[in-house]
Amino acid sequence: MAEDDSRIALDMMNYGMYVVGSRGPAGLNVMAAHWLMQISFKPRMVALALENDARTLANIRESRVFSVNVMGEDSMELIASFLQPQLPTKVQGRHNGRVAPLNKLDGVPHATMTAGCPILQAALAWFECEVEGGLPTGDHTLIVARITDGGQINAGRPLRDDDLGWTYSG
Repeated sequence: MAEDDSRIALDMMNYGMYVVGSRGPAGLNVMAAHWLMQISFKPRMVALALENDARTLANIRESRVFSVNVMGEDSMELIASFLQPQLPTKVQGRHNGRVAPLNKLDGVPHATMTAGCPILQAALAWFECEVEGGLPTGDHTLIVARITDGGQINAGRPLRDDDLGWTYSG
């Protein structure tokens, strides 16, 4: 099967919908993310793939920490507001073709915990991570991180990308 033909199969893969929080020189930032998975029980670790030119990746490289907000099926509108990039060069082909405001958290109830990254009041659950390593993977970078803290905020069913009718297979 040619690489381009594999897109159909990749579109069928299910992913959770998460909000990844970071902090950097421009302050706090959040972004909607699909490509996240647990990779170890002891210690608890995750892998997160981010576009090489993402502001979140730059923040994580600098601070070595990030948060993950597990979002519920009632958070579709909020997730959509975090899909837009802040760099105009990245807008083509995006959800609604607009550039995100500089502060995506304006008006969004949130707090920070030990790592100093945003935890959203609307999330079902959250965890904070400390970076252990990274690996360039084509147009994304794979971040490997150890979970350092976490908890549940609300009850509900976690949101998945197929609940939204979106795919992120490229």
